[in-house]
Amino acid sequence: METGKEAVSTIAQQYFGEPHKQWRVADLEQRLIAGGYAPQEAAQQACLAYDAYFRRQLKKKGTKVLIFLALAAIFLVRILMMADKMGNVKELSVFLALTAYTLVQGLIWSIHLFQLKEEISSFRDLRKR
Repeated sequence: METGKEAVSTIAQQYFGEPHKQWRVADLEQRLIAGGYAPQEAAQQACLAYDAYFRRQLKKKGTKVLIFLALAAIFLVRILMMADKMGNVKELSVFLALTAYTLVQGLIWSIHLFQLKEEISSFRDLRKR
């Protein structure tokens, strides 16, 4: 028989292992309730599991965001330095494309992190009332 923490961990690992279009703390809470937890305890455990998941994502995606935004800044400086010369249009085009890609990818990952943090915050606010 699993202990409480092991059961929560098993349910959370199964939940986070599945692909989701949008992450919701309430979905995990409902799975914990279906697993036999009291609603109050399920809400607390779901928040704790999401906090741990957010910290892992922040390490992984947060590092990628910083790297990609730094690369975008470096590429932008390179473009500005190349714009004075306007000699090689192909090279300028490549750097423009690289800058756009790294900037957009970094912004998408940062929006995902922000959305996840807001999901956790709004769930906590709803359960406090």
